[in-house]
Amino acid sequence: MAEVTAWIVQLSNGLHAAVGERQMVHLVEEPIIEHIPYTPAHCQHVLLWEGELLPMMDLAVWLTGQATERVRQSIGVVRWQDHPDTAPQYGALLFTGVPQKVQLMDEQACSLPEQPTGWQAIALSCFRHDDQPVVILDLPRIFSDALVTCHEAPLTTDQGNTHTMQPLESPEAF
Repeated sequence: MAEVTAWIVQLSNGLHAAVGERQMVHLVEEPIIEHIPYTPAHCQHVLLWEGELLPMMDLAVWLTGQATERVRQSIGVVRWQDHPDTAPQYGALLFTGVPQKVQLMDEQACSLPEQPTGWQAIALSCFRHDDQPVVILDLPRIFSDALVTCHEAPLTTDQGNTHTMQPLESPEAF
């Protein structure tokens, strides 16, 4: 019976996800955020953190295709390693409120929620907490180009117009 610690974050109303205890490294209360024009709606900002620009992901927008009103917006700096002998990489996740630290056990494992369908592309696993499914995020995949190529992503211009960015059929074409 394995027991692990995780951080649960609320991406938006009804959408909860988790990262490992050591993956969440900082909660940013007063972020310095820069808008990046002509980028998909789920990743149109970067966070200035400790002298570095970190990509910032809004998974609620990616999962639902809609902007989310957040009563209390939070940004968590997360880290991951592609391989044990490589340097950690960092990114930022946008969510609501303060993360909740929980202890998980094998018996809490469950199937991924059917909706939104994008969970399958970004999940490592899923568990039940307070009778709700909570998806464990695959950070290396989320911060790769996989989210842009998985399905159509809305693209926002400097003028606020929205376009649809089509997935690449053949990256070799470039």
